[in-house]
Amino acid sequence: MKTSKLILAGALAALLSCAGCAYRADLAQGNFVEQSQVDKLRAGMTPEQVRFVMGTPMLIDPFDSSRWYYVHYLREGWSDPKIENLVLLFQGGRLIDMQGDFKRPATFGIPLSN
Repeated sequence: MKTSKLILAGALAALLSCAGCAYRADLAQGNFVEQSQVDKLRAGMTPEQVRFVMGTPMLIDPFDSSRWYYVHYLREGWSDPKIENLVLLFQGGRLIDMQGDFKRPATFGIPLSN
């Protein structure tokens, strides 16, 4: 009888200690962009060249197709989400500027050699 009470008390203690534990799965959405990809961008690149380097953008502005948005949302467990943005601007079918959370490459203004 005593051992069954001890087992019951132990099981109850284990259950209560885990009652506050909750698992929250990581959530990643959008375009995963690394600085090494951004470093390959150059002014004057065509949209096809940019898509080859960066992948398909998360959003192309429906009112202005010259703006491409690369957005990455990452929430790990219960932590606050991290959101990174990169906006690429085109004019006349060529990349002219970039904005967002990534460093502009030092070689951005140097044209690609054919």
